[in-house]
This record gives sequence, structure tokens and C-alpha cells, in this order.
Amino acid sequence: MNESIYYSVDAIHTAISENRKIYFKYFQWNIKKKPELRHYGKLYHISPWGLLWDDENYYMIGFDSEAQKIKHYRVDKMLDIELSEEKRDGKDSFKKLDMADYAKKSFGMFGGKDEKVRLLVHNDLAGVMIDRFGRDIMMIPADDEHITINVDVRVSRQFLAWVFSLGPQVKILGPAEVVTAMQEETRRMVEQYGISKTNETE
Repeated sequence: MNESIYYSVDAIHTAISENRKIYFKYFQWNIKKKPELRHYGKLYHISPWGLLWDDENYYMIGFDSEAQKIKHYRVDKMLDIELSEEKRDGKDSFKKLDMADYAKKSFGMFGGKDEKVRLLVHNDLAGVMIDRFGRDIMMIPADDEHITINVDVRVSRQFLAWVFSLGPQVKILGPAEVVTAMQEETRRMVEQYGISKTNETE
């Protein structure tokens, strides 16, 4: 972790303890491996409510008053953090937020539409499901070899890729729009990579 992150984390903690919003700039990496400011360098004005460590990165969980929603930002991509004179917004939203649950639902901390997704899972992957979603998930026997589970997730390409990576042992049963999203993503992958033909013997 580079030293600047420590200063950023300290500034965020100070803002939280003093109940103040923060200003910062946010960047992404471009193809030249150079930092490129998001929104043309526009200052973000966000109410910080917590810090989360996920997948070897620190994330600030905050409330965007303009969008009226909870958002997260990678701390190592936040620049020039300054405390605002404005008090934080979003207290009611964060009263309802379970930080650990937020991390479980956000695959790779990518956003997406909140959905309750029903999965058909092979018994052998019960442990994988518990590791991902916690011991409180209800597992309902579907047949001798499978269970069904209902999980709250933010449906994104990262979630679909996670399901895809588990192969034939996991299948999305519903809702219909999530099944459709997986079908569309599968078609996109086939079009992107093509279908390799097996060599035919003469």
C-alpha cells in the first residue's frame, strides 16, 4: 500500500468523526498507464460513512446527496481529499446498511441492480456458497445432488462471470431478467471469441 493511501484513510476517518462531507477528485487508468481524472476533474462531494477492505483494496462507502444513493470509491483512486463545511447526509440509509453484507452482494465491488437471485447448486459447492454468502443462507434440497438457494446480489457482469466460472454445477433459475442477462452475456462471449470447431477425421 503506498503512503498516500494512509493520508487518505486518515482524512476520511477525520471527516467521519467530525460528521462532515468531503471533496475529492477521482481517477481511472488510461491505456498509457497514466491517471485520468473522471468527469473531467469535477470535484466529488460525498458523505463518508465507512471504510471497507475487499479484494486487497480499500473502499470508502459514502452517500451521494445528488444521486440520493449509497456509492463506493476505491481509496487509492481518490485525490486531493478535503473536508467540507457541510454536515454528512444519508444517516437513515446507513442505519439500514450492513457493511459485510454490502461486500458480499457487490462482486469485485462493481455496482448493479439489487436482485434476489435463485440458484441451482450442486451439493459439492455448498461450501463455496457459504464462503461467499455466509452461513445464514437457506439451502433447500432440489434432488439428491442439488440444492436451491436465494441470494441477494448486485447483478453485474462480474456476478455473471462468477456463476459462469463455476461451470455446470451452478445454474441461475430466476428471476427471468437475470437468466436473460446471462444468456445475452453468453452470446456476447461466443461472438467475441467464436466457436472452435473440432477437427473432423476423414
